[in-house]
Amino acid sequence: MRGFSQTITFLRESPTRKIDAIRERLKRENRDVINLSAGQPGIPPPIEIRSMLANQLIEGKGMDLYGYTPSQGIMELREAVSEDLRRLGGIDVSPDNIVITAGGQEGMFATFMTILNPGDEVILLDPTYFGYKPIIEYFGGRIKRLGLSLNEGFRVDVEKLKELITNKTKALVIVSPDNPTGSVIDRDTAKAIADLAKDEDFWIVSDEAYRTLIYEGEHTYIYRYAPDHVISINTFSKDPGIPGWRLGFIYGPSDAVPKLKLAAEEMTYCPPVIAQKFVTMYLRSEVRFRHLKYIVEEYRSRRDAAVKALREYLPEARFIVPRGSMFVFADLSGYIKDSERLAELLLEKFGVTVIPGTYFSDIYRSAIRISFVVESIDRIVEGIRRIAEAVSEYGRSL
Repeated sequence: MRGFSQTITFLRESPTRKIDAIRERLKRENRDVINLSAGQPGIPPPIEIRSMLANQLIEGKGMDLYGYTPSQGIMELREAVSEDLRRLGGIDVSPDNIVITAGGQEGMFATFMTILNPGDEVILLDPTYFGYKPIIEYFGGRIKRLGLSLNEGFRVDVEKLKELITNKTKALVIVSPDNPTGSVIDRDTAKAIADLAKDEDFWIVSDEAYRTLIYEGEHTYIYRYAPDHVISINTFSKDPGIPGWRLGFIYGPSDAVPKLKLAAEEMTYCPPVIAQKFVTMYLRSEVRFRHLKYIVEEYRSRRDAAVKALREYLPEARFIVPRGSMFVFADLSGYIKDSERLAELLLEKFGVTVIPGTYFSDIYRSAIRISFVVESIDRIVEGIRRIAEAVSEYGRSL
């Protein structure tokens, strides 16, 4: 009988991809659109590494840069990732416990394909990254949400977390630095969550996509406190900044890794070889930390400009100053009620793209996510000025 899987209905087009498609259409129509929506860097990888790869492409012989690689990823890259985790986080993860994936999205899909059975409960924070909900539901998981308070800096209340845990709890998803809020989990909270996971025997899915983009404080590697209960999802889309080359990695305990490898293998067979070679050179080059220092300083300047503009043009906006990631999550409930209608209006009439808070939260429905890494400071400020203009003109109807 011809038909379709019922579970495919749980998968939805990414809102950022949808907005990007509209923005590209408007660009072809010669309309200038200020991009405050994209979660991708505005600075390309270092020229030195690009040049090294270009030379290899020109001078290389055989199929090393064009053929299949091991499904788990090439050993030299897994060794480089292991070295990097030890250098940056002080954690010892064997290359055998690392799976290279075709981007963080595949890492997410492979993780829940590996751990979920229908009816399992997964705790998501609110707000949190919109990509988790459809994947969890696709695999039959049931979502429970832990609401976070803006007034408390979006900190995880461990006592409230305990109240959500049942004998069906399979996993808790932690994104730190966070998308969309920019909050960074502190060490004491990470340790308390890790202890809880060990006591109640559930997985912590730790999303570390922005682990190197820290403006104040430090990233806490929760794996350190519960290595048998943590699966960590990472991407190279943010650092070194190759989102279109689709490369990331997962690390976790030895009993999970073979299953994660098989899940990833069934989706893409192996990660892109050219991206693997590029990132290996990047991680092992002295250029890496110079580039990382540069982009963190540049993005911090853009963040500060965005924060200043929000305070000037939208003084009733409520937000925390992000200590990491690429975004400010601004609650505009003093001006509007419906962030989706605002986002549509901004795109159609004011030439600005933002992501509605409804994609991340059931609570903050009047919030918007503003990206501060794609555009220049002048255009970030102008984009926020246009947002203020839009809510001033149309706020009562939104």
